[in-house]
Amino acid sequence: MTPYVCFLLCCLALPLQGLKIFDPEEVEYIRSNATATLGGSVTLDCGSVMPAIYIWGFTKPGTDNNVAVAHNYGQGPKVQSQSSSLGSIKLQVNTSTLVIEELQKEATGMYTCQALYDTDKGARITFYFTRLEVEDE
Repeated sequence: MTPYVCFLLCCLALPLQGLKIFDPEEVEYIRSNATATLGGSVTLDCGSVMPAIYIWGFTKPGTDNNVAVAHNYGQGPKVQSQSSSLGSIKLQVNTSTLVIEELQKEATGMYTCQALYDTDKGARITFYFTRLEVEDE
């Protein structure tokens, strides 16, 4: 997880030059669980407000390898091709919400959205963790 966070922070450094994080010790962590049916769809939230920058990652159960699924570094949303084994992945328009349709059993695992919000007081970072269980029909 540490190399992934370092990668995120390095990627954020260029577009955020001059953006001040008002208290880097106050990172918020929000955890949730979701259950969906094999072949169905699921919607995973990354907060109720659109962050300035976000990245979705996926960790398969029993591993510590976090793989990028989708992101928006301020230049438009992108879905990573290596995430196709999870199902058909989309980002809802003008949000950071991740939608997975045609769910595969491989989609079971931990989804992490790392969101950076640009506020009047400086940047605020929130991690949204959603544990997804894909059940047979």
